[in-house]
Amino acid sequence: MGDLMTIKIVAEIGVNWTSAPEALQMIQEAKSAGAYAVKFQLFNEEVIEESPVKDRLQPLILNENQIQTFRTECDNNKIGLALTPMYLDAFKLAEKYADVIKIRYADHENNDFIDIALRTGKPTLISVPRIPLGDVRYFNPRLHAMYCIPRYPPEPEDFNLDAASICRGFSSHFPHTILDIAWAINRTYEDSYLEKHVMFPRNKWKARPDYGASPEGHEPEDMPLIITPPIDAAVSITFDDLKTLIRQLKIIERIKRTRLT
Repeated sequence: MGDLMTIKIVAEIGVNWTSAPEALQMIQEAKSAGAYAVKFQLFNEEVIEESPVKDRLQPLILNENQIQTFRTECDNNKIGLALTPMYLDAFKLAEKYADVIKIRYADHENNDFIDIALRTGKPTLISVPRIPLGDVRYFNPRLHAMYCIPRYPPEPEDFNLDAASICRGFSSHFPHTILDIAWAINRTYEDSYLEKHVMFPRNKWKARPDYGASPEGHEPEDMPLIITPPIDAAVSITFDDLKTLIRQLKIIERIKRTRLT
């Protein structure tokens, strides 16, 4: 899965896709950029009920056949698959198809989710503001605390290098890579994960049905099309930017290894 690096890059495709063919192409682009794994989100109607972009999220609810298709594409491209379960039954799908399980920031205090994820035996990433003191589960080598700022997008002054550097990963919501580099240089753990949201550049954004401009009850194929940014564009970088970041991280690792010898 990807080039061997002590920092494993997870390319968060998340909800930045509009169709299965586009998602498959994004898996290929992530592999070309050098990512260790791609990540998708597992949610249902209940999870997105209050979301302001519910109409855009509904077509992205994944069933098992779609997950299996993504799994096959990842295998064909020799890249890992990470999944974020957001409801209990989704953990069964994650256990069956994912190489890595990710627990989102909104669930970082959900003990049931953490325990279920650890019982799968798979590496588990969990977004946290800091490593919880006194929680022995964080001594488990399969549990990676990912420093995360729960603002979309955060401001540079929100970044706490001390808190970030002692975590075993960084779930970055910055739409640039400056602070990703700062974390990589100062991190305590060599074996760690960096998660970045990814998207196609503006000239490749796909048209989608304009639900707001159509009477209720119309099928998507009957609706006018509109080109809008991907849902998480505000916290995302392009695949070209991801490729550059990975190249820079390899240089950092080479320098760090040289200093240790």
